[in-house]
Amino acid sequence: MADYDAIIIGSGAGGLAAALRLARLNFSVLILEAMPSFGGYLNPFRRKVYSFDTGLHFLIGISKGESLWRVLEELGINDTVKFIELNPDGYDRFIFPDYEFRVCNGRERFKEKLISDFPKEERGIIGFFKLSDKILKAVEASRSMGPGFLGMLSFILKHPVMLKYSRVSYQRLLDELISDKRLQAVLSAPSLYYGTPPAKASVILAVMVWMSMLQGEFYPHGGSGAFKEAFVRGLSRHGAELKNNSRVVAIEKHGDDFVVETEAGQEYSSKVVISNADPVITLGKLVNPELIPSKIRKKVTGLRPSEGSFYAFIGTDLDLPSVGITDTNITYYDSYDINKIFENLLAPNPPEVFPNFFITSPSVKDPDGGHAPEGFHTLGIFTWAISYNIFKKWAGLPSMKRGEEYKALKKKIGDRLIISAEKYVPGLSSHIDIVEYATPLSNEYFVNAVRGGNYGPDHTPDQFGKNRFNTFTSGIDGLFMTGSGTLGCGVMTCVASGFLSATKAAEYLES
Repeated sequence: MADYDAIIIGSGAGGLAAALRLARLNFSVLILEAMPSFGGYLNPFRRKVYSFDTGLHFLIGISKGESLWRVLEELGINDTVKFIELNPDGYDRFIFPDYEFRVCNGRERFKEKLISDFPKEERGIIGFFKLSDKILKAVEASRSMGPGFLGMLSFILKHPVMLKYSRVSYQRLLDELISDKRLQAVLSAPSLYYGTPPAKASVILAVMVWMSMLQGEFYPHGGSGAFKEAFVRGLSRHGAELKNNSRVVAIEKHGDDFVVETEAGQEYSSKVVISNADPVITLGKLVNPELIPSKIRKKVTGLRPSEGSFYAFIGTDLDLPSVGITDTNITYYDSYDINKIFENLLAPNPPEVFPNFFITSPSVKDPDGGHAPEGFHTLGIFTWAISYNIFKKWAGLPSMKRGEEYKALKKKIGDRLIISAEKYVPGLSSHIDIVEYATPLSNEYFVNAVRGGNYGPDHTPDQFGKNRFNTFTSGIDGLFMTGSGTLGCGVMTCVASGFLSATKAAEYLES
């Protein structure tokens, strides 16, 4: 008899949501987490008197009654965390050399604002929204698509938009509809949030991100740690077991049951396994290859990771609101050619001046959330991407043990990033109480990200939808996938993937 109904590998947003969903359905659940702390990108870290969020900067799609809000309601989370709404008139500032666009809440308001700023592009803007509606309708219909070739054929006949756009880049759609390069840049600006430039990004993903963003942005009171703890408390209430420092090294199947082995040699058995690890890790390293169908092995072998970022986590005595830092996120681009910016960021050597960065302040968004003491603030400055190869020689070494050369390189890049960002945070360099820099190796070490990629598999057309693991299945009965390798990246997308993968696992357990 198996020890548990379900073992969840990894405690990122997808793993926590999957575990909580099953625990609330009265299944016995064990979470195995490799690191000392639970939460993955939801896990904050402390330096001196400051608390820093690592991967949650805002949440989208959680307005009351929206689909992701309903997921939190089903998980019992929606009333246990207070969500602070960011400025509905402009929660994202996309700043270009001689133009700035502020994203506001609501599709109609957003569309009217675009038309007001770009009146000659009215026809293209209206076409963008009409096409977006068709794509969203098709995505929703795909979740109930019939099996086999006939199911696919019926779906395509009803939704021909997917046949046209599912395999092309977002840039191609923009070129079809929009002539103004500034407007193309505005509509490409959220590329930061999924890490793929418009020339390579999936149309479907780009449209879905935009339509989610227009539902408003929120921040959890107490930051990512409070959001994570809501899951952990729920799991404890419903009898789930959570084991940290339990890195999984092997997944076997004996008869109908799985046997999961940790680095310490402990073995646990279960009827189902849900892996929050990247598919390349799960199916490429952990699962016995003999269990994996050849088609799935080929699919995993071909997956390419997304890019990693460079981070500066700053504690400062600078009065951030006095220099214009509000609850609004700032994304800066030094030109309207976002594809070229991405190429420059991924050059073999780090740039002298960064052509792109993202600025956010948790302590301004959430003044009494415990991020910094009174009179001080926390600030995050991040790049869109940076070449993994710059840091590759130190890959595999533990955090804090990569030597002085690595530390010096981090400082050089980080100092350049801060100086680049001072045009929007003037005087920052002379008001830093503490700074912690992080590279793609930080992602690789702390959350087991393949080559330090922030966003799971890259969001190109050939790696989106069915070419990820969006059905949550692995080709092995009872082994399910969750996290950014399924529906896509982002905290709430991963939460949704956890809920849906667990629902599928529950159906399997009850069959």
